[in-house]
Amino acid sequence: MKIIGLTGGSGTGKGTVAARMRALGAGWVDADAVYRTLCAENREMLSALDTAFGGVTDANGVLDRPKLAKIVFSDLAKLQQLNEITTPYIRTASLEAIRAQSACPIVLYDAPTLFEAGADDFCDKIIAVLAPHDTRVARIIERDGLSDEAARARIDAQPNDAFYREKCDFIIENNGDLDALYRDTDALYSQLIK
Repeated sequence: MKIIGLTGGSGTGKGTVAARMRALGAGWVDADAVYRTLCAENREMLSALDTAFGGVTDANGVLDRPKLAKIVFSDLAKLQQLNEITTPYIRTASLEAIRAQSACPIVLYDAPTLFEAGADDFCDKIIAVLAPHDTRVARIIERDGLSDEAARARIDAQPNDAFYREKCDFIIENNGDLDALYRDTDALYSQLIK
């Protein structure tokens, strides 16, 4: 089994690439889904977040994700602090989920902050999905219901394309139609399973 990191900024099409590779036989672990599960179940992590960011959980200990997002996506230091708190929890749970799919020829580790979290150290190869800035803004607005300003702030808080081009083994340019994205994804999948 090979562990393939899948990364890129918000709104680039990582989910579409992951779904296509899953249909071709890849296993998949979504770091964001792991994080959401931890936010719902891991009281130790939630307590650390509430202490660090002041009142981001309610009386029942439920995380107010929009409130936390507003705090961290407007301040790079706070985003880094969030990642420092959550990364150890996400890493442990993600590696368990990857091991559970060891029968797959490859397992995608879908993580927007793969490098920042140090997860590149357990990936055999890393793919970045990139897309034009305005396309990303439109996708984030549609998918997440954010304002144009909030979508742009989210993108601006993330690494730029040059960062991914320098660090990744493969780049998928998601700047065409869905058929083109599928063709590129299929070709890369065939290469990865060899």
